[in-house]
Amino acid sequence: MPIRPSNHRTIILCLALLCFCGALSAQSLSEKIDELLKDPNLNHGLQAVVIRSLKTGQTLYERNPDSAMIPASNMKLLVSATALDRLGPEFTYKTRVYTAGPVSKRGVVEGDIVLVGGGDPVLETKDLTDFAKQIKAKGIRKVTGNVVVDDSIFDDDRLGWAWTYGDLPYYYSAEISALNLNRNVIGVRVYPGKCAGAPAVVVLEPPTGYVEVENTATTGEADSKKSVWVDRRLGRNVIRVGGSIPVGTKVTGAEEAITVQEPALYAGHILKDELSKQGIVMLGRIIAGRLPAGAALICEHTSPPLSKMLALLNKPSDNLIAEVLLKTLGAVVKGKGATAAGAEVEKEFFKEIGLDLTGFNIADGSGLSRINYVTARNLADLLTYMSKHKHAQVFTDSLPLAGVDGTLRNRMKGTACEKNVRAKTGYISRVSSLSGYITTKSGEPLVFSILMNHHLCSNGPAMAVQNGICELLADLGG
Repeated sequence: MPIRPSNHRTIILCLALLCFCGALSAQSLSEKIDELLKDPNLNHGLQAVVIRSLKTGQTLYERNPDSAMIPASNMKLLVSATALDRLGPEFTYKTRVYTAGPVSKRGVVEGDIVLVGGGDPVLETKDLTDFAKQIKAKGIRKVTGNVVVDDSIFDDDRLGWAWTYGDLPYYYSAEISALNLNRNVIGVRVYPGKCAGAPAVVVLEPPTGYVEVENTATTGEADSKKSVWVDRRLGRNVIRVGGSIPVGTKVTGAEEAITVQEPALYAGHILKDELSKQGIVMLGRIIAGRLPAGAALICEHTSPPLSKMLALLNKPSDNLIAEVLLKTLGAVVKGKGATAAGAEVEKEFFKEIGLDLTGFNIADGSGLSRINYVTARNLADLLTYMSKHKHAQVFTDSLPLAGVDGTLRNRMKGTACEKNVRAKTGYISRVSSLSGYITTKSGEPLVFSILMNHHLCSNGPAMAVQNGICELLADLGG
């Protein structure tokens, strides 16, 4: 049916009005975001923001999109995306135990037990308990040699570049190894003594002689204030406990999770303890070494697949998993389990998908380093690509969900963002970030990246501005 001139003019007018309204809407959004970013708490800082429609590709807002920004834990988006693309969601780690020496008919290993790490960042004491039970079930009753720990598929750089030394005793700065245990930390519980003035009681989880404890903590009066502190002497496996805990205090969990030096040796100590619990006599020591030729595999443990590992990484923002994944990329793709090799794998992936390599500096996998740099545009481009990736669902499902879980569980509750925003948080001192996905009230999917650097406020006001921007996006089209 031909369009009459009057109808044609009407259609043109309607289209013009729609474009005008859209321009007004975009202008209004920009003004509102600009107003939020004028928060005086952000004075003297720098903000980089990119907001884009995943449906049309239209940029709805940007500010300093190509400025090199410290991303904090938004760095985990880089290693997560690269690992999912290069390793695949079914990728797993293997931890293996070997005998290096003949085993007699009486169950005596005339040589060593060798524990070989494959990189598994979520190996736990219970897994070593299972190893000990399997070894006993094979009839082994005595080991004349040592427990040898082999983490040689990774290099021996235990820390990321430019990590803050004051953070090193604490769980979020755990040392990196190919043989990890309990996230490479020891839980420290502190109990009051039986009466005021008595020494406090320190219990390690798991119990181990691998570390020393210097305990100067005391038991205070019932109405006194708790002032317990726990740290580790730098460069030594010596846990220090001090302060005071009121008499009668009920202790429900660890006071701190303290890192250990040389995690592989820590795993070796716990394995020896577990073997002894099974009645296996261990005559040797725990030493670092390499798997000798001719050793016999006696048992192995398989980690959860990468599809599940990514949720363990991104939802709570686990630094150790991120660092292990980066070195794993180097080991699997480049044959070298080093951070720099993993960074090369990331850059190759980013080049393939069209990101601007001049907008990156990759110092670690977790974002702890303050010499990591990335642009908001690159993060938005990466998230855009991953939204269409063949494993897109695995990637997005790994991210915290606002008001529900992970590091977003207490944010944006009771707003249109709750159960809507899926995004990675990030925080180190004077740095706060949030990048991910949101759907508007009209049903349009958006990608966003918000990076904030050098503000002098605490993280709370910065997060409030990020939340406000997300709420504006969620209400679009309403």
